[in-house]
Amino acid sequence: MTRHWLAAIAYGMVASLLIILAAALLLASLLRFTSFSESGNSFLPIVISMVALFIGGAIAGSKLKQRGFLAGGLTGLFFGLFSLCFQYLGLNQSPGMMPLLFFLTNIVAAALGGIAGVNLFSGKHRY
Repeated sequence: MTRHWLAAIAYGMVASLLIILAAALLLASLLRFTSFSESGNSFLPIVISMVALFIGGAIAGSKLKQRGFLAGGLTGLFFGLFSLCFQYLGLNQSPGMMPLLFFLTNIVAAALGGIAGVNLFSGKHRY
């Protein structure tokens, strides 16, 4: 991998992480200061992470301007490995079936975002 590939993947990972942290702050504030309940909205963090990884993959694909599926997929792979390591080392949770399924959906969401990023933001579509 060249420096350009690593920079594109790093931009995608940082963008995804910032979106997820901002959404976590918003959700924590909603839980603390409103009557928003955690039990009925357990799918919301999963949807937010998929959207964040889609955007991160799109950023990686737009930075690289080629092979968006690979750029986004690698962004999702590295972010998923980071997430699994954090769960295992930081939270002392062993990976089960659900985290691995979540890991695979992270890769798919970021890969689709990479495809969209190359096609939407590459500048090839001048009419």
